[in-house]
Amino acid sequence: MARPNVLRHGWRVLLVAVLLGAPWLEAGDAAFSSLLFRLRGPRRPPPELVILDVDQDSVALEDRLTPEEIAASPLWRRMGPWPWPRELQADLAAEVLEQGARQVVFTLLYPHPSHFGTADDRAFLRRLTPWRHRVVLVAGYGAEQDPATGLELVRLRRPVYSLGALGLDALLEGATGAIEAIPGRRWQLQALAEFPPPHPPALAFAAAGRQPPLAPLGLDFVGPAGTVPVLPAWQVQQQPPGFWRDRIVVIGRTPSRLADRRPSPFGPLSSVELQAAALATVLQGRGFRPLPGPGHVFLLLGWAGLGLGLLGRPAAAAGTATTALLLALAALAAAALAWLGGWWLPVSALVAAPLLGGGGRALGQWRRESEERAYLHQVLACRVSPPLLADILREPGPLGTQLGGSRARCAVLFTDLVGFTPLTAQLEPGELFALLNRYFEAIAAAVIAENGLLDKFIGDALMAEFGVPRSRGDAEEARAAVRAALAMQASLVRLNTDLAAHGLPTLRQGIGIHLGEVIAGNLGSSQRLEYTVIGASVNLASRLEGLTRQFPQFPVLITGAVLEALPDQLDVEPLGDHRLKGWPEPVAVYGLRGIR
Repeated sequence: MARPNVLRHGWRVLLVAVLLGAPWLEAGDAAFSSLLFRLRGPRRPPPELVILDVDQDSVALEDRLTPEEIAASPLWRRMGPWPWPRELQADLAAEVLEQGARQVVFTLLYPHPSHFGTADDRAFLRRLTPWRHRVVLVAGYGAEQDPATGLELVRLRRPVYSLGALGLDALLEGATGAIEAIPGRRWQLQALAEFPPPHPPALAFAAAGRQPPLAPLGLDFVGPAGTVPVLPAWQVQQQPPGFWRDRIVVIGRTPSRLADRRPSPFGPLSSVELQAAALATVLQGRGFRPLPGPGHVFLLLGWAGLGLGLLGRPAAAAGTATTALLLALAALAAAALAWLGGWWLPVSALVAAPLLGGGGRALGQWRRESEERAYLHQVLACRVSPPLLADILREPGPLGTQLGGSRARCAVLFTDLVGFTPLTAQLEPGELFALLNRYFEAIAAAVIAENGLLDKFIGDALMAEFGVPRSRGDAEEARAAVRAALAMQASLVRLNTDLAAHGLPTLRQGIGIHLGEVIAGNLGSSQRLEYTVIGASVNLASRLEGLTRQFPQFPVLITGAVLEALPDQLDVEPLGDHRLKGWPEPVAVYGLRGIR
């Protein structure tokens, strides 16, 4: 039975194609990473990290405090609607620096001079110059609409001030639009190539004083909003003594509009919270890195080879599907362990490749098995019992479609009508066929009832086996053959009674049973197959049936092999040793009376 190559080999192409198409599976990687974050839960941020937030309360103090309370604080008196004078923003930073803060990181952009005038800019510089080496400013990077042309242009907006370190506010998005990584040197070189140097690194690396890696560093989110302590700007002077000592203070503004927040595994985060999460990742030496060098390519190639090797082994669709599922689970487990160790693996490709490749192969195997089952059902439905047929169809293997055979042990039963040749001359062809069909209907039912295989009808003879293609053991198969022979005798008695009542000639039969080794399998060609057994044991059973003519009082003859398989269970009459044609040694023959 020829099959299209696409069913036989297409699964291999599909498996490799999925692995090579790994970049198109990034959304699945992001979902897997997000799931792992939620399973892990929040973790403790660096103890020195705190956000000083110009929140909605800070720009609308009149909604929280009385006019008398606001007037009592020089800092509160200067707070009002945003934007604040830059001198006030500098005072917030100087306040925490004077109280021992290790560093202040601004996430507020200053790409243009203050609209409060040059005096405001001078005041900003004058206030922070004593702390210049402990201040980090931010440069903006992103697309902006050109008011003159209406086109979107990518701009690098550097601050108008030169104070301390400078970092870039860019964070990298994943396939789902969520922020996932901090840019590395490769991104920095490519994205900023058109802008004049120096090119600032990502803000988290600049603030931590670390050299960025070549590849992006995946964010290790510490938790939902509020996991990194957030203090409103208006409370900067209300903290206990020593609170700001050795702190890294990230100054930013939480927008009041929810649309300005970005998704994360723990819920929406504002831009200042995202930068704080990036800084926490760098400070704690965590984050997620891809495999170094060609490791990514070697991983995919190795996984492809393993998948092709393992998925190509199972002979049945269920085995292929199970193997594919186990490979996918192994990929999930390996990716989770790597994630815990800080390494990022292309989990979607590693999982999808065996599932889709194995699924493709299992589908082809299932189609072939379905065709084999249909063929087997057609061939065997009238030759074996329903329970045996169901057992065969559950796992057909090569039984239905492949030429060749294998050694097996079974009980072979031959039965033939005695004196049938003269009877053929007495009956019309129609009457003869009707008589034979009634006879075969009676004796075939006995074979089916004992889970035997109706091998073939040869004229007025029947050949049956017990123990192929599935064996229940020598004793059980020998017992089934004996019971079938006795049931045939009983059926023949009932049939003869009916024939005699209608004035028709009665029938006599001889039955020979032998237990031994045979070759069982399919004979024929790829266009026409027949499942049967061959071998010396078959010939012996046939010769034994012919010997019944010498012992008309014993229509059922068995060999010593059958008797040995059923010790003390059969009522027999020893008939001596007989030389049978084709058998090298005399055979002990027994006449069967019944089962004890």
